[in-house]
Amino acid sequence: MDIAQLTRKILNRRTAPEGPLPIVQAGHPALRRRTLAAQGRLDTALLRELVEAMTVTMREAPGVGLAAPQIGLPLRLYVVEDRFAPEDEPQDEPGGEPEDQAGSEDASVLHDPLERRPVPLRVFLDPQVELLGEQHVYAWEGCLSVDGWQSIVCRSRRVRLRATELLADDTLQAIDEEFVGWPARIVQHETDHLAGTLCHDRAVPRSFVDAGYTSLYAEMPEAVQRLGLEGEITQLAPGQVLVERSPGETR
Repeated sequence: MDIAQLTRKILNRRTAPEGPLPIVQAGHPALRRRTLAAQGRLDTALLRELVEAMTVTMREAPGVGLAAPQIGLPLRLYVVEDRFAPEDEPQDEPGGEPEDQAGSEDASVLHDPLERRPVPLRVFLDPQVELLGEQHVYAWEGCLSVDGWQSIVCRSRRVRLRATELLADDTLQAIDEEFVGWPARIVQHETDHLAGTLCHDRAVPRSFVDAGYTSLYAEMPEAVQRLGLEGEITQLAPGQVLVERSPGETR
């Protein structure tokens, strides 16, 4: 079965023409297999139908991203969107940061350690992520393919994303952008899916918990103490999630 036939077969699994798709769960081989380059694999109409179905699925789950392997399709493609709107805060452009704040633990980090900001609906094909800088952030992370569970994952605060973006008029556009904070975490998470990697593969050991319990460990020192965590995370003070590393240092 070629990739177009498989795509049609997956789309036909919807219980309603414009309904969500089933999301495969950890253990399904699609989450671990090698993915194929997305460009040129599907005609325009089928690609648009796939993207719209993935968007509905992501929104209804709900989630902030969904990669093709999560619906059983081995394509290097994902959708992202976060409708988060902070109250009484100015809206920054998704993915960006002011030049005088780049690469430093500035006021925005101290005020909002996760640097969460709204992310518009975007569709990326064949993405490549480059980690930038020496700042890394510890945060609770979940996955729609490991439903109901979370773990603490350390991610680079800043990344460079090179990809082909599918625009609203179905044209394709090459992009080369930097993302910081929460948007950077999203694209790292989704790009990992295209390599067969789940966020929990990167978790701090012993931090894998039922999502209903994460509120008990909102502060990282509390998680360290109550879950018996070890390593770099033990150096974080209350309210801190960001660490600085020397060039070449690994965790």
